[in-house]
Amino acid sequence: MIKKLYNKLILFFAFFVMVSLNAQDKDGYVLKGKITDQFNAPLVGAIIKAGNNSQAYSNLNGEFEISVNKAAKLTVALDSYKTQDIVVSNTIQNLEITLQKENVYFEEQDKINIPFGKLEKGRIVGSVSAVDVKEELAKDQRLGIGSATYGKVGGVFGGTNILGYGNAVYVVDGIVRSPDYINLTEVEEVTVLKDAVSRVLYGAEADQGVILITTRRGDAKNRIFSVRADYGIQSARELPKYLNSADYMGVYNQANINDGKLPKYSESDIEAAANGTDPLFHPNTDYYGNTFLNDNVSFYDVNMEASGGNEKTLYFLNMGYANNEGWLKDLGTKEVSNRLNIRANTNYTITPSLTMNLDVVALFDFYNTPDVYDVDNNGVVTSDFWTQAQTNLPNSYPLLIPISSIEDELSYDGANLVDGKYLLGGTSEFPRNTYGDMIRRGEKKISNSYFQVNTGLKWDLNFITEGLSISENVTFDFLNTSVENQNKSYAVYQPFINDLNQVAVMQIGLDVPSNQNSVSSTEAGFSRRFGSITTVDYEKDFGDNSINATGLIYLTELSLPNTLQDPKRLNYGIRANYMYKEKYVAEFSGALLGSRKLNKGDRYAFAPTVGLGWLLSNEDFFKNTIKADYFKLRGSIGWLKNDNWNDYYLNQTSFSTGGWFNYSNTTGNNAVRNAELNYNNVASNVGWQKRFEYNIGFEGLFLKKSIYAEASLFHSKAYDLITEMNNSTPDLLGYTITDNNNSFIDTGFEYSVKYNKSFGDDWKISAGYYSIVGIGKVDKMDEPIYADNAQQRIRTGNSNAAMFGLTADGLYGVADFNTDGSLVAGLPTPTFGAVQPGDIKYVDYNNDGVINDDDQSIIGNSQATTQYSFDVNLSYKNLEFYMLGLGQSGQDRYRNNAYFWTYGEMKYSETALDAYGPNNLDVNASMPRLSSSKNNNNYRNSTFWIYKNNYFTIPTMQLSYNFDGMNGKVFKSIKIFVKGNDLIVVNKNKDISDLRLGLGSRPVSRGGTIGVVTSF
Repeated sequence: MIKKLYNKLILFFAFFVMVSLNAQDKDGYVLKGKITDQFNAPLVGAIIKAGNNSQAYSNLNGEFEISVNKAAKLTVALDSYKTQDIVVSNTIQNLEITLQKENVYFEEQDKINIPFGKLEKGRIVGSVSAVDVKEELAKDQRLGIGSATYGKVGGVFGGTNILGYGNAVYVVDGIVRSPDYINLTEVEEVTVLKDAVSRVLYGAEADQGVILITTRRGDAKNRIFSVRADYGIQSARELPKYLNSADYMGVYNQANINDGKLPKYSESDIEAAANGTDPLFHPNTDYYGNTFLNDNVSFYDVNMEASGGNEKTLYFLNMGYANNEGWLKDLGTKEVSNRLNIRANTNYTITPSLTMNLDVVALFDFYNTPDVYDVDNNGVVTSDFWTQAQTNLPNSYPLLIPISSIEDELSYDGANLVDGKYLLGGTSEFPRNTYGDMIRRGEKKISNSYFQVNTGLKWDLNFITEGLSISENVTFDFLNTSVENQNKSYAVYQPFINDLNQVAVMQIGLDVPSNQNSVSSTEAGFSRRFGSITTVDYEKDFGDNSINATGLIYLTELSLPNTLQDPKRLNYGIRANYMYKEKYVAEFSGALLGSRKLNKGDRYAFAPTVGLGWLLSNEDFFKNTIKADYFKLRGSIGWLKNDNWNDYYLNQTSFSTGGWFNYSNTTGNNAVRNAELNYNNVASNVGWQKRFEYNIGFEGLFLKKSIYAEASLFHSKAYDLITEMNNSTPDLLGYTITDNNNSFIDTGFEYSVKYNKSFGDDWKISAGYYSIVGIGKVDKMDEPIYADNAQQRIRTGNSNAAMFGLTADGLYGVADFNTDGSLVAGLPTPTFGAVQPGDIKYVDYNNDGVINDDDQSIIGNSQATTQYSFDVNLSYKNLEFYMLGLGQSGQDRYRNNAYFWTYGEMKYSETALDAYGPNNLDVNASMPRLSSSKNNNNYRNSTFWIYKNNYFTIPTMQLSYNFDGMNGKVFKSIKIFVKGNDLIVVNKNKDISDLRLGLGSRPVSRGGTIGVVTSF
């Protein structure tokens, strides 16, 4: 199916390209011309491009010759001068072109994509960073959307957390969409909107920041056909390390002994497991070994694109195919994912005043895997291979039982053998065998199909007034997920010694083969998104005055399965940008939001923002004092509002019936009783959640445009947040009040510095440094009223990422106990259970002689406070080297998952070997004593379990060679590149931070890629 679909799409793609290419004019001629400045001086080195992909450069006298079509448009560009587009015909023999000096960041090429429009960088008053994807792909061939922002934009933690407010939303071509269905080869620009005035038009969806993605479109002046392909290999950076059977039995015995219980395993059991002499009754399975996992995995992807057009039609076509090998060994069904994507963006000029766009996107995701999943009745995956690998004990059951080791042959008569000589092992407690899941449980096929259609019209209304236009865009997104299972089952066999003292096996379960696939209704899913964007734009210059204004109606609706209320957004917005003498800029932006989550009288709210800009570089006094090519001060302030809470009905009281209440001690059928009536929700007069922000900064170009710098000081207060007032509601009420209560403040500083310089014709360097320092604080919070000796537990006024817990003072040692097992005098009394040597000793923070929750205090910070990064691109002739470095500091994490907090018959990691015990009486041991049950004293958040997650890494390095200047040949250019990802990681705790545990916990990887990019 994939192959057939792939072939059809290739044919469609090729047909579309040929039709589009044939639409171009074929007749051509040679045009001569001369380029001068406004003082009639010849300009050398200007580049002249024609729509037929020919180009030329002006010589010392400013003269040039170029081959052009019969009717074509020339683009003439030269650094520091305004780019010109000139329509020519064969009636013109000698062309005289005069270039004007450009006004930095005020030309057409300086326009940046902003919500529902474009604006020159020089007149933007908000904190906005734009990434030119074409430039990024020229040096960094990673295709994930996150690679455009992660470490390359100041003010963004981890690629999506803008200024520490939380994860931003992605907006693709005007609509909030997932970035999972797009890659960078389809993208023109990624714009990060960091402040209120720049993002307010997205209303409630813009609360925590916006990453704006604008896809590519055709250009009549630049026809492109290119192919990109790469192949790579990845290996795991870190895998969990669990104990083998012998070590597991040893530490489990020690856990029992520590609690005064008898050991479970004998010395002969441990010795047999260690020697491997009896794998049938003393198995030893490594679920992270090469029985189940590949040492490395490979991937490849191929991408083709074509773009161009003429005066009537513009097109951009992109098609890609990606294949990724899974980590699971190919024992029966290969784990592999395939993705096929196609995008066709087209623009049509219907009349001189009416244009149309039509975009079609299709993506097909196919994931095939052995059925190693458990799914509940709601279609939610509850277990997979990774959770089994983290919970199945190494000695639970033998994976394979050789029939040669079974003396009672009748006990496996008729069994379905593996490779003709093995049985699948198991027990009544473990009727599933992980190896059996991979070879006998069948195949699971997960298919995602995603379709997107965008269409719109733009009508220039110059007949009403110059600069006025109106546009309407409508979009539809369709996502369907289908899951097919084979419904196979298999038998496992438990070995035992029969009455004749023979090795025999007992069958558990049945072998049920099946070659038929069935579609799982519970695992299927879908979503439907509708969007409508209506804008009225006005752009006009009046002498020294310039106005750019947009009026907006923005509507989105998302349909999801099993929801009572589909999420809907309706915003009315306005943006008015006014500039005077290209020196002073003012902007007002606001959105009128609607919400169905509030009472009828409160369903609409207005969110106003305003921003100011001052271009000092255009002031005479500044030009004479500071040598800057461009310098702007900017600031913005505003109020955002949102209804980003889950429940639609907080403003309504609802009830449900509960159990029965019997009167007068009556029972049975004759009981006098009533059903309980329970509150589900008590009507709350909740209102909009709010955010107040201001952002002050500058941006500038220095040293003949070789250095660009920008910086911002930011402050944000999110307040009136919907809160369940659990601590403020009296228990006697029997219900909890919901109110607008909590408030958080984020402040910080972010900056970027970029350097670009050429040294002669051979050497070029570009480098950048990006950083953010952000601190969050709890301004107001519903929390308990703490006693006087526990005031340090109050969160209000402290960091919103503060980690509260106990302060550890090492472990109790033998010297801390009397001979009767009681603590020596002077030590505070713990209240979390009886303690003994090897348990964690805590500091009596409030000096009341008791260790309890009131001794908690701030012991760490869960979020990084500083992120810094740099990138360097160095080229010598055709050889190019790129590197990105990234680091963070100020983050703490807990070692509080089942990998470290182990007890009883849980699976033990190698950390258990470092536990306090008979062979390790160090009170500063890295692990407390082992226990046969959950130890309430030890397994609670404290400084004992905290580790620092400060790191520095090289996410990517790339070396490439460019074969350019190949006009007249099959290829116009060829780039060959080799890159590595995460090859260097500096983190003293990376053996902990790199672990991935839990459902779907595929390992963090590092690896290398080789690839080629060609243009024709």
